[in-house]
This record gives sequence, structure tokens and C-alpha cells, in this order.
Amino acid sequence: MAIALPLALAAFWLFPRLSTPLWGMPENVLGQGGLGESMSPDQWVDMFADDGPALRVRFLDPPPPPQQMYWRAQVLWNFDGGSWTREPGIQGLAAARVEAGNSVLRYEVTLEPTDQNYLAVMDLPMQAPDGGRLLADASVVTSSPVSRMRKYEAVSAPGGRLGIELEPGVRRLATRLPADFNPRTLALGRQWRAEAGDNDALVVQRALDWIDREFSYSLSVPPTGRHAVDEFLFDTKIGFCQHYSSAFAVLMRSAGIPTRVVLGYAGGYRNPYADYWVVRRMDAHAWNEVWLEDRGWVRVDPTAAVAPVRVLDTVADRQRSEALLPEGLAPVRDLADWARRGWNDLVLAFDAERQAKLFRPLGVDQASATQLGLAFAVGAGAVMLLTLWYLMRGQPASRDPLVAAWLEFVKRLRRAGLAKDPSEPPIAFGRRLSAALPARSAELESLSRRYAACRYARGGLPDDEQRQLIAELRAFRPGKPPRPTGDSR
Repeated sequence: MAIALPLALAAFWLFPRLSTPLWGMPENVLGQGGLGESMSPDQWVDMFADDGPALRVRFLDPPPPPQQMYWRAQVLWNFDGGSWTREPGIQGLAAARVEAGNSVLRYEVTLEPTDQNYLAVMDLPMQAPDGGRLLADASVVTSSPVSRMRKYEAVSAPGGRLGIELEPGVRRLATRLPADFNPRTLALGRQWRAEAGDNDALVVQRALDWIDREFSYSLSVPPTGRHAVDEFLFDTKIGFCQHYSSAFAVLMRSAGIPTRVVLGYAGGYRNPYADYWVVRRMDAHAWNEVWLEDRGWVRVDPTAAVAPVRVLDTVADRQRSEALLPEGLAPVRDLADWARRGWNDLVLAFDAERQAKLFRPLGVDQASATQLGLAFAVGAGAVMLLTLWYLMRGQPASRDPLVAAWLEFVKRLRRAGLAKDPSEPPIAFGRRLSAALPARSAELESLSRRYAACRYARGGLPDDEQRQLIAELRAFRPGKPPRPTGDSR
């Protein structure tokens, strides 16, 4: 294994990798619970009980406060009365422009497989990470589903501003509602609009105050019918983030305020054994963005208005996660996650893109397949030469004093022109030596016979005889043998 390991490592790091596999997998086999491109009530109930990691984050700058830890994944625009979905037309618009504000944050994300075409980033992303594309709604999409571990660096402005100018087409998308759904909500929105005039911020605050005053948070919610938003706002008044974000968006659009739904994660907690944060699937969250004059798109989280501890308190998040484990196993979980993160970074997240960046310290920004192949040939050749040298350098010195003395005895004889064949037994070697050195034949046969008895015969030799044999083997000097007159054997 020691001989094979260097060649295996050279092949792993340097053998040119394909950007896509040679074979495929059936659709939806690789999905690991990522956030899809749609949202409907009760869709995430099972996810809220899943403490598996969704992403791990290492901050390259001082981390922000928990209130700013919103991880953006998908932005939903279209509502059909029951579900929210993405808007395909956003793909053709120019990328979002974010005004950084007071701070810019750099961080490194390791995203678990999702089988979805998005990269999770912290609000608000300044640019797309490598391999992604920043859309007009500030979400980051990929050309192919994330079906394996994905590692990337990102830059965000947690206090930035997005979309100060709103195009008419985007406004129509963000205020569109289906006909014949939720008439009570539509009426309330129009009433609030008439009472607030042009003050959109007042309508937003009025809705948040209402939620804070009369609503409750729970994962156990009664079923709803055709007018689900009406039933939630006026009858049950209980639900979780999907219910709140959906109802809030419908209410705001009813008042003519551009609103959209954002899917992602909120919170996370720092692993105490390493400098990184874990965001788990149970941290899945949905919130809203409303467009306000001179402010652009502003994050509004109606769920935080009714249950701020559930959304933003990382201590509560850790307690929920620990509640899924037997008491006292949380440190074991954190250590195991730390070990898994190391394996992910070193092995699972090493792909063709990262391989192409291996030689950046040498001035090669993106190594080509030819350069990688040449590096592999050089590395593999060096490893094979090292292995060949190891195999040809002879038998290493033994720690057994008797074996070491015998090997030195054999080496002195080889220097005198009497080399031992690798497969030649000690007694046969002694007989051949006796023929070559007749004057010392008795001594040579005795040494070889006693060495064979000590090494191979049952019982061997007493300790004092072994010490005597070692001393004689070390003291033996063959001298110059006579020139052979025939076959020395």
C-alpha cells in the first residue's frame, strides 16, 4: 500500500478530469432535499425535522450578526392560487446590480448535492461565484443541476440595496395575481391602499403589526381549500414560513405593491471545533421582498414578526437540532461533521474546475488537459522511479541482531567475490563457500549450519550460543579467495 499510494495520489490530483461524467443517473435519483423551483403549503414539513447539513460556510471576513444570515436560493414570482413558481422570463434580463452599502462580506460555501440549478448565497450577492450566473432577481443559477458536492467563494453585501429602478415589465410580474382567488384578501389590500395613499411602507408595516398581534407559529396547521390565503389570514391565523410568505405576498400585491417570494435558509450555527458555520435543512425558510420607492427591493420576513426566535436565533436552532439526538451526543455530532467537512473539501468537492486551478501558484490560471496530462506524466514518472529505487536498493537492515550480523557476513563475502544467490539457502551457501575457501571450510560450514538452526529449526539455539554466533559472524573476514580452477559449485 505504501508503494501504491503515491501513484494513486498522483492520479487523483493530476490525471485530467472530465467536467461531466461518462454515464448518467436516472432523473431525481441524486436529489438530496434541495429547495425546488416551486412552493406550496405544507411542502417542507418533513424538512423541518431533518438536521442534515444543507451547506457549510467559512467566512473570510468577520461573520455578520445572525439577523443578516439569510441564504438566498430561489426567487418565486408566479402565483396560480395554490403554488408559487419561478419566472422563466427573468433569465433574459440583465444581472442584478447591488449597491454595497457599508460592508462587503467574503465567504466560502460548500453546498451539499441538491439536484437543483442554484447556488445558495448570502443576501445580497455582488456577483456570481465561479460556475454560476447572477440573475436580475439576485438569485444564482447553474447550467446543470448540483448533483455532487460544490465548493465556491462568494461576495455579498448584507446591508446593500437592490433594484432602485423598477422596469414596467418587472412591476407587472411582481403585482400579478390570478383571478377568482382569495376575494377577502384582495378586498383588504385595496382598502389598505386607499387608506395609505402612496405610502407603501405604511401598508407593509400595517401587515406586520397585524401578524405580530393576532397570528401564531406552528408546524401543525389545518387543511385549506381553494381560497387558502383567505382562510389563513382571516380564519386559522396559524402556520409556518410558507403560509406567511405566500399570504403576505398576495396581500401586498392586492395593494399594488410589487412583491416576490424568496426561498433559502435562515440562520445556522458555528461548529465549536472549527472555524465554519453549519446551515442545516431544518433551517429552510421562505421570506418576501417588496419594492419601495427610493429603496429598491427590501427584505420583509413576516414569519420573523410572529416567531423571531424560530427564524433568527441560532441558539434555538442548535437546540432544535440537538433535540433530534440523544442527550450528550451533540459534541460527537460536531466532531463528526468537522471530519466529514475535511473529507468533503479534500476529496468529494475536488472536481475538474478545482483541478484546473491547481497551478495558480505557478502562474497558470486555468490548466488545460494537456498541461494536466504532462504534470501527471511527470508526477507518475517520478513516483515510479522512486518505487523502482526502493525495490532495487536491496534488503533493508534488520533489527534482529542475528539477521543483521548474517547480512553483514553475506555482504563481506560478496565484496570478496563470493556473492550469495537470493534463493540460496544458508547451508547450501556454506557448502559452496567451503569449496571456494577450503582452508576455512569447517568454520564456514559451522557458521551457516548454526545460523540455519537458529533461524529455521524448532527450538533454535540457546541465548548464549546465539550471542557467540553473532560475534563470530561479525568477526569473520573472508580474505581474498583463490582463483577457481573449475565450477565452484
